[in-house]
This record gives sequence, structure tokens and C-alpha cells, in this order.
Amino acid sequence: MKKMSRRDFVPLLGTALVGGAMLSFTEKSKYLIEMPQEFNPPPRLNPGDIVGICAPAGTIRRDSEVAGFQKVIHEMGFETKIGKNIKNKYGYLAGTDDERAADFMEMIKDEDVKAIFFLRGGWGCARLLPLLDFDTIQRNPKIIMGFSDITTLLNAITEKTKMITFHGPSGNSSWNNYSVNYIKKLLVEAMVFTYENKPGDSEIWTYSKGTAIGEIVGGNLSVLTSLIGSDYLPSWENKILFLEDVAEEPYSIDRMLMQLKLNGAFNQVRGVILGNFRKCFAEEPDRSFTLEEVFDQYFSGLDIPVFYGAQIGHTVNKITLPVGSRVRMDADKGLISLLQMAVY
Repeated sequence: MKKMSRRDFVPLLGTALVGGAMLSFTEKSKYLIEMPQEFNPPPRLNPGDIVGICAPAGTIRRDSEVAGFQKVIHEMGFETKIGKNIKNKYGYLAGTDDERAADFMEMIKDEDVKAIFFLRGGWGCARLLPLLDFDTIQRNPKIIMGFSDITTLLNAITEKTKMITFHGPSGNSSWNNYSVNYIKKLLVEAMVFTYENKPGDSEIWTYSKGTAIGEIVGGNLSVLTSLIGSDYLPSWENKILFLEDVAEEPYSIDRMLMQLKLNGAFNQVRGVILGNFRKCFAEEPDRSFTLEEVFDQYFSGLDIPVFYGAQIGHTVNKITLPVGSRVRMDADKGLISLLQMAVY
């Protein structure tokens, strides 16, 4: 296992990647011939556009969460529309399944709404899947962004509609300049660039060296594995898989990685990117592996590139990844390079 140094973020225009991240025209052309684009970008956000706000999973804890999230979006230069049932409470859910699904589908069908963001994760998105009209979603392409339990919606929509979705902040996330800048680069400016950790970010740990190209899919490990066996996950074949989680003990991470392994994921994907795994400590350390030891057991010496430390998931400084977009990963340097515009 190799510990890499931190590097400054380098924004890149077009598909020309600089320095160690350079992708030759031969390599790119070969990839485009072998793997034609599978997933399509939605329209970009423009200043003044309306962003719909839904709560498809856990209930909000305070009414002020909604106003606070609206303020964040307004400060980014957009208007907002709030789901009718957003403040409902049904146990630990933000309303019944029908209410939450209706709010989401109303935002999808509203031609004035150009993007849909979510208040929080928790649990509940999987309960909506049988209630969603994926044909309607496909006919109304728009930016759909969130993380944690929203992993369910992102991957299901990408698989069913062949539309790129976005793994990025939700309403209860930290909306600092770091995170907002990535959203603007990706969703407003439609830039094609390389993600690279900045000073102060997590350090990059390389478990298996090399580079790989493929469509990037993934999200929260717990949520992702709960969908295995359903028809809501994209195929693992030729994909770059990214994973993150929070507050799971190492034995639990071990169990879920084994579920992916037994499902054939690590034999089919072209590479693995491990994001933030905050608070994933053992309650009884003397009777447990560490998280790093679990990762080492699964990924060291694997014949595909694997690195740990990307700013993905439950972390203050958060990047936004386009689920389904073509990327090139470099496990030695901890780089993720976009190879296409994620919006048009």
C-alpha cells in the first residue's frame, strides 16, 4: 500500500488533461471505439433557474432546515420550488411513500424546474422505486443531485433512463465554497476537469496501482449493497465504482464488500475509488480489524486500480460526481478526470 502526497487542484478545459493526468489521443480514441457513450447528460443550470427541493427519505428535524436550504440555493443564483409534502412526518420518513413519490414526480413533470435537490438522506428512497415513472423521468431530463440514501435514486434513474445524475451535497450538508465551486464548475459552467485533493483534504492511499477508464457509478456502500439483486443498479461491467459510508463498524464494511465481491463486482469493474468513511471505527478495537486493514484485505494486489481518500460522501469538503459519466482514474496519484461534459 502506497501513501501519496496531497496535490493542488488543477481545473482543466475540454478533454486535454495536463501533466501526469494526460490522456493520449490514442488511448481516448481506443476507449471511444470500444465503449460508446451509454449515459446522456441533462441540460445545465443557468442563473435564475428554478431548483426543486424534495424530501424523499428521512423527515426533517426542524422547519428551519427548509428555509436554510432555500437561502443557500438563492445565494448560488437560483430560485426554488418546495415540494408540497416536504414537512410531512410519517415515522422516520418525510411523509408516506405515495406523498414523497408524488412530490418528486411533480418536480420531474414541472417544465419550469431545471434541477432537483434533496433535503436529507436517512432511509426511504428505495421504498419509492416501484412508485416512480421512469419513462416520464426520461422524457423530462434534468439535474438530479444528492448523496447518502439518495444513492438509490441516482443509480436507479441512471440505469432506467440512461441519464447522468449527480452525487453531491444535500440540504443538510455543508455548503462551503469548496463544495459550491464544484457544483458551479460541473452543473453551470459544464467544465471538463480533473478532481484532485487539495491541501487539507484526505491523503490518498493507493491499494492497487494503475489507471482505468469507464463510466463512474456508485455512492453509499450500505445503500448500494441493499439494491443488489434488484434491476435498479447499472451493470458493473466496464464501470469505475466509487464507494463511501459513515458510522459503520469495520466488520459491517467487511460484510458489505464481501457482498459486492460475491456479486462479481470486483471482477467486472475497471477500478474502485474509495471516498470518505467517517466514524467507521470499531466499538471494541482489540477484537476488530481497522478499516484500513479491511480495505487492504480486499484491494491490495487487486488487478484493477484502487485508491482511498477521494473527497466523496459524508465529509465537510465534498466534490460532486456525475454518475454515469465517462472518467479516467489514476490510482497512483488519486485523480479522477472527466472525459465528457456532464451537462450540455
